[in-house]
Amino acid sequence: MFMKIRGTIAVIIMSVLFLCAFGTLARAEQEKPAKTAKSQEQEEPEDQEEPEDQLTKLTKFIAKKRVNAAYIMGGLSFLNFNTLNRNLAKGDYPALTERYLTYGVGGHVIQNKFIVGLEIHRYIEKTPVRSTKEFNTSAYGKYIVLNFGYLLYSKKGLMVYPLGGMGFGELRLRVTENNIQSFQDINKYQKGSESITRSFIVNLAMGADYFFKYNQKKKGKNNLMIGIRAGVILSAIKDDWSVNHIHVADGPIAGLSGPYIKVVFGLGGWMEKLIEIAIS
Repeated sequence: MFMKIRGTIAVIIMSVLFLCAFGTLARAEQEKPAKTAKSQEQEEPEDQEEPEDQLTKLTKFIAKKRVNAAYIMGGLSFLNFNTLNRNLAKGDYPALTERYLTYGVGGHVIQNKFIVGLEIHRYIEKTPVRSTKEFNTSAYGKYIVLNFGYLLYSKKGLMVYPLGGMGFGELRLRVTENNIQSFQDINKYQKGSESITRSFIVNLAMGADYFFKYNQKKKGKNNLMIGIRAGVILSAIKDDWSVNHIHVADGPIAGLSGPYIKVVFGLGGWMEKLIEIAIS
């Protein structure tokens, strides 16, 4: 239960950090004209000025046009299960496959070439080819990551940038009996387990997006966007395993580490639109 609560807290923290980073851009942009005005006038005590509501500032910031997009993603990831598979082999269990299809959602905002974005991904569960062994093994996972980047190239709707991010990931391993023949067998089904390990992750990637019929004045708003991402996930700090909700300290080192490639489909302008809906 504690590990589930910790995972939920991590998701909330990542979302709050994204909004904080977004809000920082808002404050930075609004402070520039304020400082210019102060340099032309005599400084007045700050306590005499009534500060504008933070929500109002954020709403005004969203109202300004800037490049942003919300999207869905799909791709292929290669996970490093060498240590985990050696451990499974000791119990005569089938080795896990290391190639997984993934899907997810995300979005980012570009302000003065600086990028901040949020992504959530899930690995589709995959079971090795059915074997003659007594058990089957399968694995799947998910992660959330807060990304930061810098726009290196932008011309006629094409944008290229590096990304670096941090987040939280979860890997699940299932071991199930291989000799169930009918639904009635669940009455005597007792052998099997689900193991979970969680870790903080680091995301390093390169991305390229293209906005169709890109209009510089509209900043790609409501334009269809396609893109590609290639990178690697690193499991930086790993947690112990939990087997059938029981904590164990002697599990193998494993996580979501490995390279990936993803295809992106989305709409320009919709990341800030979703944020505006969320705070209104």
